[in-house]
Amino acid sequence: MKTQQNEQREALIAQFDEFVDGVFAPLESWLPRLKTQLGERLADGTMTGAQLSALTEKDAHALLEQTDRPLYGAGFCASDAIVTEGNPLAWWQGPDRQLLASSTFGPGQAAIDLERLEWFRLPAETRERHIAGPFVDYLCSNEITLTAAIPVEIDDAFVGVLCADVLVASLEALLLPMLAELDGAALVNSSGRVVVSAHPNYETGDRFLGEATVTRSARYPFALMTPQE
Repeated sequence: MKTQQNEQREALIAQFDEFVDGVFAPLESWLPRLKTQLGERLADGTMTGAQLSALTEKDAHALLEQTDRPLYGAGFCASDAIVTEGNPLAWWQGPDRQLLASSTFGPGQAAIDLERLEWFRLPAETRERHIAGPFVDYLCSNEITLTAAIPVEIDDAFVGVLCADVLVASLEALLLPMLAELDGAALVNSSGRVVVSAHPNYETGDRFLGEATVTRSARYPFALMTPQE
């Protein structure tokens, strides 16, 4: 029985890893092309948010249309070193692939400091790809979200992050049937916050407490928690 449960746990976390790999894959494919385009454009100096959107729109739409993952949105968020005016986030989202309104980024208290958000801050600090969440994405979708982000560097200088969003609801559709077979298991992030849960006492965003068998992802800061008897 324990051997069967171990196999189920390993299969579930492998399914999660494979899903996230597929979220990062189109971003990795876009990365070298974006670096070339940005390098050519920045040879003439910094750019505006409108210019950034024009530069990235075609590839962002292609990514959203071609990927086999249920991405809600995707785009590039530039550092203030390269976008000095307007919206630094060139982002398309939703079924209609709409551009996120630049009015989101206003003056004074209405301004959003993107560089403090986890999906931007950690890739900027570590120069490693990162997946952030779950969090309610008040900036884009107003849904509970995971954001995959890859740092972009030109001549060893950090210039921003390539990102894609997945709604947690999409991940639930994939993982809940497998979680239900493990008697109240839950997928949690590195802070112990629940991402997807089949446990009656835990919902997305709750902190998982108590004794549990832990099965960690091999590639991402997430783990499967299976309550012990």
